[in-house]
Amino acid sequence: MIQRGRGRAYLWILLGLLLSVIGAQAQALDLWTAWQFAQERDPIYATAQASRAADQHLIGQARAQLLPHIHASAGVDHHDRRNAKDLGNGHSNHNNLWAFTLTQPLFDRQNLRLYEHAQYLAAMAVVDEENARAELMLRLGQAYFDTLNAQDTLQSLRAQLEATEKQHQAALRAFELGSATITDAQEAQSRLDLLRAQIVTAEDTLRQQFYALERIIGMQPQALASLKTDAQLPAPEPNNPNEWQQQAGEHNLAVTRADLALQAQQHYLESNKSRHDPTVQLQARTGSQHRNNAFTERRSPRTMDSSIGIELSIPIFTGGEISAKVQEESERLRQRHFERENARRAAVEAAQRYFSGMTSGLLEVRSLEEAKKSSQAALEANQLAYEVGVRTLVDVLNAQQQFYETRRNLYYARYRVLLNSLQLKYAAGTLTDDDLWAINQLLDTTVSEQSESSTPSAPSQPTAPTMQPSMQR
Repeated sequence: MIQRGRGRAYLWILLGLLLSVIGAQAQALDLWTAWQFAQERDPIYATAQASRAADQHLIGQARAQLLPHIHASAGVDHHDRRNAKDLGNGHSNHNNLWAFTLTQPLFDRQNLRLYEHAQYLAAMAVVDEENARAELMLRLGQAYFDTLNAQDTLQSLRAQLEATEKQHQAALRAFELGSATITDAQEAQSRLDLLRAQIVTAEDTLRQQFYALERIIGMQPQALASLKTDAQLPAPEPNNPNEWQQQAGEHNLAVTRADLALQAQQHYLESNKSRHDPTVQLQARTGSQHRNNAFTERRSPRTMDSSIGIELSIPIFTGGEISAKVQEESERLRQRHFERENARRAAVEAAQRYFSGMTSGLLEVRSLEEAKKSSQAALEANQLAYEVGVRTLVDVLNAQQQFYETRRNLYYARYRVLLNSLQLKYAAGTLTDDDLWAINQLLDTTVSEQSESSTPSAPSQPTAPTMQPSMQR
């Protein structure tokens, strides 16, 4: 009875695992899950993290120059003295000594400025890591939607190929019945050949886009969550370009880094100027010395010497090195001012460009949605007119091509709006995980047969487990 109960339990466990595997396979990789993988596996972002961790130790190195230093020393020497004429009257002894020396800077303006300089360098490393993380969001979004666009293009071309094949078959039947010339069939055949060539190119493009995405997330996605057809694309908020430009000019990450670099350079210049200043340090020393005579049993008593004092050091002349270094760093400071202004202008220009891209993109999407409806109506009208003999097959093929091109342009325009929204917030310095999460809500994670058929074949790679989206912010 117990064995039978255990068998049922194992059966339910296996059934649950099977259902979970089936559910994972039916779940497409969405943008948020890809973001979780990218944070853990992208080598560019990992490089920035390692660089930030390394630069934090600059503070400890600079602080060490302001703290006490203790040195221990020990030595043994042998001294031999003889008459130069006959090498007689020898005298030899051994010295054993050890000492501890403590040095504590009391006044050192240069090292104090260098400590402040190191703090700004460490802060710059933190900003670099934040920028690398924001750039990872942009690279992931670009790769994700480029892949979706390539997938939509391939699906559209295949649908157009299928529709053209039907027109070609109809033209052949009409020719066999004598109601049409061979011209219609040849025209349809030429369109088929062109579409097949375009599909080959589209398949390669999709394959390359999958590889680009795989490089970022460290795994080969089997299917991607597509954008919902009824998704409401976000509009810029606030809908005022001046506010975005002001935000970008003050809080863009490149501008923030340039501000820190300017402050770091200012403190480095002050540290070089401080090389003219005197330094004061406390020195304390204790040690012992013991001397043994090699030819007699006389031994000197062991002595214990200790001393403490304050040392003042004043640089008088260094050959002009300090002055030359100060002049060099002064010019570096002017360079940092210009770099900061260039970063500010670039941020403002980026905010202008992507705000305009979002607003014009939304208008383009609305126009293309209307164009899609009208081109579909035109296609249906041409097909009906061709059936009654008013239109030719060429008219139907042209209307069909216009419809599918309009649909592809619509998909591409929608992706551009989403990417411009990320770029705009990146320019303004406000891009966060929440923005990716909001875009992820516009995706449909259900894998359709059409999307599975559009996934290009590639060398098999180990797939990572599906991760459930979880808000980090």
